Amino acid sequence: MLGKKKGNVDSDIILHIMKKLYYKEIFDKIVLISGDGDYKQLVDFLITEERLEKILFPDGKRFSSLYKKLGAPRFAALDDADTRKKIEMKKAP
Repeated sequence: MLGKKKGNVDSDIILHIMKKLYYKEIFDKIVLISGDGDYKQLVDFLITEERLEKILFPDGKRFSSLYKKLGAPRFAALDDADTRKKIEMKKAP
């Protein structure tokens, strides 16, 4: 019990998304923030279902090679200045 504990975040995210699809909950598209290749099958499924907006990689230089075939329109990096500008919160005037 003294070792590091690991949560099941990957499987929780996948289950949450699949429940929304199974129960036909109303939502537009999904933006997934991860560079982890564990999500590749989910990403492929969401593309097939036309439910993936984009996968955002926290680090544009370090992400799973499984995503390289997706093509630039399907992914972006959070460390990219243009991407950050598009998603940053704007202060109200």
